[in-house]
Amino acid sequence: MGKSKGNKNKDKDAYAGPIKSGRRESDSDDSEGSAFTYNEDMQSIMGDVEDMDDVYDQLVDNLERAQNKNATTRLDGLHRVNLALRAKNVPEFIGRNKETMMSVAARMGNKTDSEAHLLATLVGLVAVQAGEEISDLIAEPMSQMRTILMDASRCVSLRTTCANSLAIVTRICCSEDDQVSANAKACRFAWANTKVSGSANDDGHAKLVATSLAAWCIITLDADFQTINEAVADQPKIVTILSSNQLEARLAAAETLAFLHEFMQDTRPGFRFPNKEHVLDLLDGMMNDCSKKKTKKDKRAQRYAVRDIRAFIADEDDAPEVSVKIGSQTLSLDSCGIKMFYDMTCDLLHGGLAQQLLTNEVLREVFDLGPVPLESEGTVNKQTRLAVHDAADKHRNQVRGKQRDKRSAVY
Repeated sequence: MGKSKGNKNKDKDAYAGPIKSGRRESDSDDSEGSAFTYNEDMQSIMGDVEDMDDVYDQLVDNLERAQNKNATTRLDGLHRVNLALRAKNVPEFIGRNKETMMSVAARMGNKTDSEAHLLATLVGLVAVQAGEEISDLIAEPMSQMRTILMDASRCVSLRTTCANSLAIVTRICCSEDDQVSANAKACRFAWANTKVSGSANDDGHAKLVATSLAAWCIITLDADFQTINEAVADQPKIVTILSSNQLEARLAAAETLAFLHEFMQDTRPGFRFPNKEHVLDLLDGMMNDCSKKKTKKDKRAQRYAVRDIRAFIADEDDAPEVSVKIGSQTLSLDSCGIKMFYDMTCDLLHGGLAQQLLTNEVLREVFDLGPVPLESEGTVNKQTRLAVHDAADKHRNQVRGKQRDKRSAVY
């Protein structure tokens, strides 16, 4: 999720990801690898797809293949539809086919884990492009995702994807209190009933806990008073996850505690959790962790992530802020809630997030980026610039070739 620390002397492209603002301590430079907000390269999810232009041109055909009776054909069709929706905003296609896609996704409960994984992803992808237009189509897909999320016999990565899509769909499309409450309970069940072992190979369950916690937080933003009160009552249980054997679960718990602190301060000014001093002591322990059972890399990442959270919960500083460059604009993630939602959108869209934020009206509204900017007439797209550059190179090489011919003819 963060940048790897390779050879620092090796030439590399400038980092274009989120820029963290706030204090700079002595270990900041060594903690670059612990930035958990990311834009993953689209190449990592393309599989055997070589030409994205074909994927865009064949969207309708691939949606038909996604409904084929042959399982292999369906999986390939779904993969290509998801790939296109991740990389590009296609409102006309979504408008014409949203009912079909939601109908297909509503059958995910009876599908294999691999196909259900693609269908749960599809629900989230349609939501971030259609917005409230699918509010009357999401009840059954959400019900299916809740059932899968609470079923310990299903694949862990599938359950994680369901939690992520549930949060995004709830935040963007869902306005029914009973459905919001049901989604929150499903996510709460997942993080509260998933055991995370200390094995290095068991990062899947830690990811499920982390994603379910974040999804639970995002859903709580739109929940009724009863769900909010239940969230407050669960705070001590979240505190216990700070002692998890897995780094990702520990950091997710810390971020969730920061979210609850922020949320309750906004909804009930002056509210204070009774165990605040105990939480601060635990966060101090995480910052100064000297355990030999944890790697230096994990302890460094933990220290870097927890220090700002600790200062925020102690009311010594504002919420940790992150800035992301989006074209000519800067997206400021200045609250715990919006930062969590950005991370979940990253998980859904991978490398397509930057392009979506430029043209996707639904996401631009969520992140308060304003209307889609009009492209100036003087703007030349990348393909045109490359074509001009190649033509200039060709002409220059031809001129130089003629000059070399003339020089070689002189005796």
